[in-house]
Amino acid sequence: MQKQRFFGRFILLTTTLVALALAGTSFAQMGQQGGTLEQEFMQLQERLQSAQQRAIENNPALQEQIDTMEDLVTEKMREAGYDPGGIMETLLAAQGQLQDERLSDAQRREILESREVREAQQQLHEAQQAVMQEPEVADAQRSLEASLMEAMRREEPDADRMIERIQEIQREAQRRMR
Repeated sequence: MQKQRFFGRFILLTTTLVALALAGTSFAQMGQQGGTLEQEFMQLQERLQSAQQRAIENNPALQEQIDTMEDLVTEKMREAGYDPGGIMETLLAAQGQLQDERLSDAQRREILESREVREAQQQLHEAQQAVMQEPEVADAQRSLEASLMEAMRREEPDADRMIERIQEIQREAQRRMR
């Protein structure tokens, strides 16, 4: 049961890790200004994650809604023929490796680009796409997002502005990659 509970949060974390890895590449290509934007991006990301964590900790009803959503998504993934537990185990192992501070950027990239991790990410993406087509899941997701944002705004009044700024930084990094 603990693995199921952790699965939904891990999906968010995995998405964030991949986004950060891709953004890091974009920032590196941007030179000096990329470093400044990367720092701002990381600070905003950290503040939002902290606000999200506080929102969940301070709102038992939100935690219950998250748990219900995770159960629903896991069930629907299984019904669609996916193995969410196996996917999660692969990605958790990669996450554990990535937390080793002694790793070089090349070693981190090698982990992220390994066949096993790429396949797990692809399966996760396909499974997410499959279950999000179901109205029950899409409705639950919209409701959870609204509840989470409302709770985050109580914890961090600047949450909307911070999200907008992160999106601006990502667009700038992508624009400069072209």
